[in-house]
Amino acid sequence: MKFNTNKIMLVLCLLVCLSSCKKYLNVSDELAGGLTSVDQVFDNPDYAKRWYADVMSGVPDYTKFIVASYDGGGVNGLNNPWTCMSDEIDVRYGLAFTGDNVTSPRNSSNMKFQRWTMLYQLIRQANIFLEKAKPIINAGTNAAQLDQVEFDRLKTNVLFMRAYYHYLLFEEYGPIPIVSRSYSTTEDLDLPRNSVDEVVKFINDELDKVIPLLPQSPITDDNFKANPTKGVALAVKAKLWMYAASPLLNGGFTEAVALTDKTGKKLFPVADVTKWQKALVATKAIVDYANAGNYQLYVDPSNDPNQSVYKLFQTYNNEIIWARIDAFGQSGWGGMYGDRADPRITPKSEPQGLGSTGVLQELVDDFYMKDGLPINNTGFLTKSPLYSETGFSDYNGVQVYNMWINREPRFYNTVFFAGRKWHVSNKITYFHKGTPNEKGIPAQTSPNGYLLYKRNNRTVSNASGGVQGVTRPSIIFRLAEFYLLYAEALNEVDPANPDVLKYVNLVRTRAGIPNLQVLNPSIAGNKDLQRSAIQRESRIELATEGQRFFDVRRWLIAETPGSKQGGDFYGMNMDGDVNTFYTRTIIPSSTRVFERKQYLFPIPFSEMQKSKVLVQNPGWN
Repeated sequence: MKFNTNKIMLVLCLLVCLSSCKKYLNVSDELAGGLTSVDQVFDNPDYAKRWYADVMSGVPDYTKFIVASYDGGGVNGLNNPWTCMSDEIDVRYGLAFTGDNVTSPRNSSNMKFQRWTMLYQLIRQANIFLEKAKPIINAGTNAAQLDQVEFDRLKTNVLFMRAYYHYLLFEEYGPIPIVSRSYSTTEDLDLPRNSVDEVVKFINDELDKVIPLLPQSPITDDNFKANPTKGVALAVKAKLWMYAASPLLNGGFTEAVALTDKTGKKLFPVADVTKWQKALVATKAIVDYANAGNYQLYVDPSNDPNQSVYKLFQTYNNEIIWARIDAFGQSGWGGMYGDRADPRITPKSEPQGLGSTGVLQELVDDFYMKDGLPINNTGFLTKSPLYSETGFSDYNGVQVYNMWINREPRFYNTVFFAGRKWHVSNKITYFHKGTPNEKGIPAQTSPNGYLLYKRNNRTVSNASGGVQGVTRPSIIFRLAEFYLLYAEALNEVDPANPDVLKYVNLVRTRAGIPNLQVLNPSIAGNKDLQRSAIQRESRIELATEGQRFFDVRRWLIAETPGSKQGGDFYGMNMDGDVNTFYTRTIIPSSTRVFERKQYLFPIPFSEMQKSKVLVQNPGWN
């Protein structure tokens, strides 16, 4: 791997001249005060803290899935293009009209949402900080300081972020070059990929070193809630081992197992079932830590599941393990202004609504009915008798298509459908021809007769006198995901253990639906049935939160019916009238391409051109 020395190496201070450091630190000649080398940066408390802040700037923001002016016009690999690139939603605005990574064949030169360059830049900055930063005590009462206590906190956070950035690269590419120190411009910067096992060991060991140094309980100070804690590090470690144990990176992706580097070294391992035991230890650690009083599933005081699954995403709460808490106006879900998500999920019939983010029919179908059963037989549960695709029934005083009647609370929190009343105006919304929300300009209308509703704040409106914005936390990790990961790992190791279903059922109970074994007693202890149930629960519970894209890949099910990531996808008939709208219809704009090589991202073509030692992931050119 070669670092790109032609672009913004000012950010990396590879060119340690006066102009580069001044530009990186965003200071004038006068304020630079004779700054001539990167070492001098770490003699100044303010400059050192700016460097630290930039190291921390790679914390993901999963609120952003729309290209927008507020973030410089780009969604990147540290945002949430992943929901658009999986079988969840169809975005008809901004993000190349549903992340064009999936609408046409890709190669290593045109694959978007790469993390490679930005994360290796941040890793280099982290290494420089760790090597050069130190406490700075200046004379004078009002002099800027970086005392020992604050320095220790910053250094610990940077140690964590270096490990976390390696994890994010591993999640996208599999085996990557490990970069644990900075390199000078005179050294060979062409680094080969380490093997999967080497990368996992490095990240695991780095996390083990930093966990005792991090805050040992959740942070309550709003100014520091986005900082890593012991719980955050345990969460990363749990996910690391789940990737290491799952088929994609554990011998199941046959093309990858055959891959060697240019010295003949194997980069991907053969299958090793003992990795599930390590995944179990890691997932149990975060669950035990949570259960010790640190986190719990959010339940609304009313005990109403509908309110629980709604309010979970509205404010920082004790289910959240890690989240960005951006200032008002910076979040992708900030409100009804600019090109944020809120206008793009608001019907056009509402003031300044530009609703153009549709939920795919395949996700609509996967939500359970209110009795906890699916709409079709799944193998682990039988079809619900409540489901029908004929006729209409009352829903909040409106005759609504029976497909959407008697569904579970998470469905109503995620999917906005025809005949539903908009929460602010109380107006009934339709999408068929002849209505204000009919098919029209793609960037302003639903592509398929649905809109995304999840994370919507039900007080926000651009009507006169309305609430213009409510910032919501950008959740990176929350406890429900780790209950499901623990259940998944335990099922692979000890499927008869009652905790497998216990932790899945905790998530279902919060959602207001019955326990799995109540609906099908034979599921208990059956590894295959429990695995399918856990995968379905993850699909529903974490819908549009940026995880589905990676889950179907680590499970190697992206070509499997029911989980396929390529081909045609459905919605309602947007060319239909009031009668013919309610028909399952292929949506041409939602058709995607999935090729087997897409189980992993390609290393960027520009990096491959510069390197003599890197080898590309299978199938990419």
